[in-house]
Amino acid sequence: MADIETKTAGKFGIRMVGNLLAKSLLKNTGRAILLVALGASLAGCGSFMSSDNELEASSANPPATEKTFDLSVLQAPALCPALQELSGTTILTVYPRGKEKTPENLSYQAIITDWARTCKKSGQNSAMKLGIAGNITPGPTWKGGEILLPVRVAVTQDVDGGEKTIYSKLFSVPVTLGAGSPSATWAFVEENIILPNEPRQNVVFGFDEK
Repeated sequence: MADIETKTAGKFGIRMVGNLLAKSLLKNTGRAILLVALGASLAGCGSFMSSDNELEASSANPPATEKTFDLSVLQAPALCPALQELSGTTILTVYPRGKEKTPENLSYQAIITDWARTCKKSGQNSAMKLGIAGNITPGPTWKGGEILLPVRVAVTQDVDGGEKTIYSKLFSVPVTLGAGSPSATWAFVEENIILPNEPRQNVVFGFDEK
């Protein structure tokens, strides 16, 4: 009887030890799996530390300075005024002095046909590049030579229900025209017209005979 109890106790003790070992093994295995999974997750973020020494070394290094945001991208773009030909000034007809203004006495006729502009920021202002072009035809009395076409460019701004001129310039555009030749083209470009970077501006242009 005593032998049976001893064997039973021995088997029970072995079973107990086996259960404890199994639980310990499962616990350690589960912890190992958790650590591997956590390590993989943090490694993907570049933050996994394998030891306390590495953690201390990492905390001793200051974080990288964040890149300063370039506020210039938030600045308003350059405002470009609308272009508008001045009514009644896009055709210029010239006659010899003292002659009657008839087709037979015409010296030449110039016409504005094309125009364009671009703008860019220039400090707190806008810099406008303006181009105007057209053609010119000699008349019966033209003997050939150089012509200076008077082109006026002005920039106005609507202010309090009125209109203010903020820029005005008369350009002399040289054109060489032969007697009896066919129509010739002409063009001029003004590179750097500085204007305030403000709304409600208009560019008006045309021939100025005065």
